[in-house]
Amino acid sequence: MYICKECKTEYKEKVEYCDCGNNTFDYIEDKIIIKKEKTPLSLEQKSELVSRIFFTLCIILSIIIWSIPIGNTPAKKQKATQTKQKTNINKTIPNIDKIWDDTPIYEPKRQEQQPEVNIQTPIPLTSTSVDYARRIKSLPENTTQTINKKNNVKKAQQKQNILSQPQIPKEPQKPVYNPNSIEMLRYKNLLRAALFSKFAVGSIQGSGECSIQFSVDKTGKLINRKFTKESSNKGLNDTVYYMMMSVPRFTPPPNEYNGEIIRMNFKITNGDYEITIN
Repeated sequence: MYICKECKTEYKEKVEYCDCGNNTFDYIEDKIIIKKEKTPLSLEQKSELVSRIFFTLCIILSIIIWSIPIGNTPAKKQKATQTKQKTNINKTIPNIDKIWDDTPIYEPKRQEQQPEVNIQTPIPLTSTSVDYARRIKSLPENTTQTINKKNNVKKAQQKQNILSQPQIPKEPQKPVYNPNSIEMLRYKNLLRAALFSKFAVGSIQGSGECSIQFSVDKTGKLINRKFTKESSNKGLNDTVYYMMMSVPRFTPPPNEYNGEIIRMNFKITNGDYEITIN
C-alpha cells in the first residue's frame, strides 16, 4: 500500500502522481489480520470454574441463613415439654400413704391413779400409832389386771414400731492407710512397672539424680505431678518428664488409699540405674 506524503491518500498500487500533484509516496505493508481460533477449556480450568461457582453459592446461602431471624419456640411446644416434665415428676413420687406412719415414736406413761383414801374412817385421838393402810381402799383385782394388760399391749406396739422402722445400714469403716501394707506395695510395684515401660534409659548420657511426686485419684488418674528435685543432667529430666506425660492414668488404687503423696527417685550413673518408689 502507498500513501501520499502530503495529502495522506492511500493507493493499493503505486501511481506516478497523486491527485494533489505530489509524486512522492510512502510504502506500507498490508496488515494481515489473523483470526485467533478459540481453544477449548482444559479440565483444570473447568474444575476451577465449577469450584468458584460452588463457593459463591455457599456464601450466598450462608448469608441467607444468617439473615433469617430466629424466633422463640412456640408456646405449644413449651407447654408440651412442661406437661412431660410434670408427668415424669408424678411418676417418680411414691404414694405418701404407704410411707407415712402415724404411730408416735414415744408415748409418756400414764400415771397410775392414786388410791382413794377412805375419809369416812375416823382417826382416833390417841397417842398410839395409827394403821393408815386400813384407811386406804384396796383396788379390785379386775382393774389391776386390765391396767397391766394395757401396759403390756403398749410395750408390744412400741417394739413393733421400732422393728418396722427402716434401719439405716452403717457404712463400713474405711481401713487406715498403711504405705507398707501388702495391697499398697503391690499397687506401687505395678505402677512403677507401668512408668518404667515409658522410661527411655538409652537416651540418657552421663549420670544424675532427680525426684518426682504425684497422687492418684479414685479413678486412677495421676494428679499433682511435679519435680521435687531436678538433676543437672538435662537428658534425665527430659526422659522423666516424658515418662510422666506418657502415663496419665492407671488402675484405681486400693480402698485404704486416700490421695496420699507417692514419691519416686531416679538415680543413673553411666548406664546403671536405680528407681525407687515410696
